[in-house]
Amino acid sequence: MKRHLLLVLFGLCSSMALRAQTDTPQDSVQLQEVVVKGAKTVSRVDGKLIFPSDEAKRASMSGYDFIKRLALPGIKVDDVNETISGNELLGEVQVRINDVVATNADLQSLQPQSVERIEYIDRPGAKYGEGVGIVVNIIVRQPATGYVAGAGGTWMPRADLAKWNIYTKHNFGKNEFSLNYSGSYRHLNGSSSCETADYLMPDNSLYSVERSSIGSIYRNKAHDIQLRYSNVDVGRHTFLATVGLSSDDTPRNYSLKSVAASDGTGWNQSSDNTDKSIAPILDLYWTMNFGKTQTVRANATGSFVHTDYRSWLDTGGDAFAYSVAGNTWALKSETMYENRMKPFTLVAGMRYNQKYINNMYSGDAVAYTQMRVSDLQGFAHLNGRVGRLSYLFGTGASRQYYRQGNSYYDRIWLHPRLTLSMPLMSGLKLNYDLNSVPRASALQNMTNIQIMTNDMEYSEGNSAMKMSRRDDHALTLSYESPRLYTQLMTMYRHCVNPMMRHTYRNDDNKFVTSFREGKRINMLMVQSYTSYDILPKHLTASATAEVLNIENAGADYNHKLTTFNWSLSLNAYVGRWAITAGADNGFHFMENEYESKNIFCDFVNVSYRRNNLNVVLFWQNIFQSRCKTENIENHNLYAHKNISRRSTDFGNAVGIKLSWTISKGRHFTSPERDTNSLKERDTGVAK
Repeated sequence: MKRHLLLVLFGLCSSMALRAQTDTPQDSVQLQEVVVKGAKTVSRVDGKLIFPSDEAKRASMSGYDFIKRLALPGIKVDDVNETISGNELLGEVQVRINDVVATNADLQSLQPQSVERIEYIDRPGAKYGEGVGIVVNIIVRQPATGYVAGAGGTWMPRADLAKWNIYTKHNFGKNEFSLNYSGSYRHLNGSSSCETADYLMPDNSLYSVERSSIGSIYRNKAHDIQLRYSNVDVGRHTFLATVGLSSDDTPRNYSLKSVAASDGTGWNQSSDNTDKSIAPILDLYWTMNFGKTQTVRANATGSFVHTDYRSWLDTGGDAFAYSVAGNTWALKSETMYENRMKPFTLVAGMRYNQKYINNMYSGDAVAYTQMRVSDLQGFAHLNGRVGRLSYLFGTGASRQYYRQGNSYYDRIWLHPRLTLSMPLMSGLKLNYDLNSVPRASALQNMTNIQIMTNDMEYSEGNSAMKMSRRDDHALTLSYESPRLYTQLMTMYRHCVNPMMRHTYRNDDNKFVTSFREGKRINMLMVQSYTSYDILPKHLTASATAEVLNIENAGADYNHKLTTFNWSLSLNAYVGRWAITAGADNGFHFMENEYESKNIFCDFVNVSYRRNNLNVVLFWQNIFQSRCKTENIENHNLYAHKNISRRSTDFGNAVGIKLSWTISKGRHFTSPERDTNSLKERDTGVAK
């Protein structure tokens, strides 16, 4: 099996290659569908078109379930926690519906039967934003009149986890009004960890500490409600207005550990955190088509987040407690123009983001942090064809601004882009990508706050951190036939003078982890992916394998790691029944001095559909009642650590998912825009 996994070639990373639309007007897409009738995919310069089978659409109960059954390269779907992720080295996964960003509520209420095709874009262009590695654009047909309503829920008794959502959409000609409410509750008490740490003291002796979990409690509840109005004239214009309010409340995150030191002493260490946030949001989205070749798009999103965070730590004698009251205001806006001319397509646009953060720290960490962050970008790309060679060429420029107290930076960056695609023979294609982008650190790492994490360690921000540049080169060789798709991808990444973790021993013989400018980060990745229809429309298998070679050269260290990661999945359809199974060895990676390895996991989903009701029974981490979730090793010279984490909440866990819909006079969903993906996550709060 491993030989088959590795028969696919070099590849790609977070390269970007243009357009959610095809090189030609919509009419030619219809022509392509006719030409490839009987085929499942159609190649494009920026990825491929996928025409899902009726069996996969009928068996799916939501957008998450639907994307999971497609087993797309580089994408991992957790349909229990409702997350879609990819290889974080390649960038985030962005999901769209009819070219409009959509997640969570949109995917919960998606009716898979209305899907026409999937635009899988693994070389996304600048129109999709920075840091996006893969775009999944779901094209659905438009409704005319009538309504649809539905409800769904997930229950996992072993983890004491429940999720639910209710939605309704009403159409009146070109107008649609929709309301969506979703919520979740978690009460976990099965997480545990075992940590061994060796601290290098001034006399070169080692002071060793072992910290083992005695108990833990985690409780969380979340609610989200959205009201949306849309006006859609297919082929002409789209207008969407969304208002929403979400809340997230963690009233308790408690941990109790026993601590044993090499000097014979021992004690108990306990911590308890609470975290509560509330976030209103307003989103406006508008597109206008001029003829069949020109499109103008504008979007503006305003949001506010209020955060109350409290932390308490008792190290068996010393206590450290602080609280944070924070407010974050953010504006995201963009305009974009696209002209699908012959022999090329022009895409040009501007993007402006502004964020203000005010965080008040009190207790043992006293500070008032004020941050202002802004980003102004302009970009232009040409996409076309010369003979058999397809190309994307363009550049962008951005002004990155940051200020916190007396620390600031203000710099202009260039973003060159190049993508080339050449068919070598029938079904065989070669792609090359070059992408150069600036990279910034998380805002919570830029606060001038020192936080105690245990009896020997502190974490500390660095407000003087600067941005760095990252260059990616990727080569992809792919082969496609009606039943087989396979690709081998290789990618080289080079980052000069990045901000990296740095640990030092202070005058009190405590160990502080902060950030400072490093020398370089280099990475070489070779990744293969294969999907094969064993029995067309009834049984499909896919496999992924990758080899990573990573070098992290910090200011005072140099760590290298070579790893191998793999995953397998299987989809079967028999009448009203569907079975999905998968397994992977986790993800083994090193970032700065931290080597992390997620452990082997597997799952089986069995679904049954009867009229408007869909029932799914799932089983995760099979026969692993106390599954190991992660191993971490910190290779730092001064504070070397090994951490092993386990969970009984998600070990050998069985759960059920239900979905029910009712509709009248309406059979398809309209363009979606879910503002969950637009909400501010980085509030700069040090935790």
